[in-house]
Amino acid sequence: MANDLADGLAPEVVTAFHKAILALRRDPKLGDELFRRMNTVYGRVLPGMNAKAKDVPGGVYFAIGPEQQLAAWEAYLKKADGPAARVFRLYPRDFWVE
Repeated sequence: MANDLADGLAPEVVTAFHKAILALRRDPKLGDELFRRMNTVYGRVLPGMNAKAKDVPGGVYFAIGPEQQLAAWEAYLKKADGPAARVFRLYPRDFWVE
């Protein structure tokens, strides 16, 4: 609540928002509408899904996983975004203080 007040959101506004979200669950077409919007929304946060990573202004992506998964993702991105797509690896040693 303190964060909401600091952001200028009165309790009435927050309550109205929560009630509106709860009311959505009664909409029988909610799933269809969310599915329709999925590629547009996910494409902005998952490179290669719908929008090319270079076309998302200010996009910076971060993934954690084993090398096999990152290599597979990089191969996928090369097909989806183009041959210049690259996944850069960071390792714990990259953060060591020497």
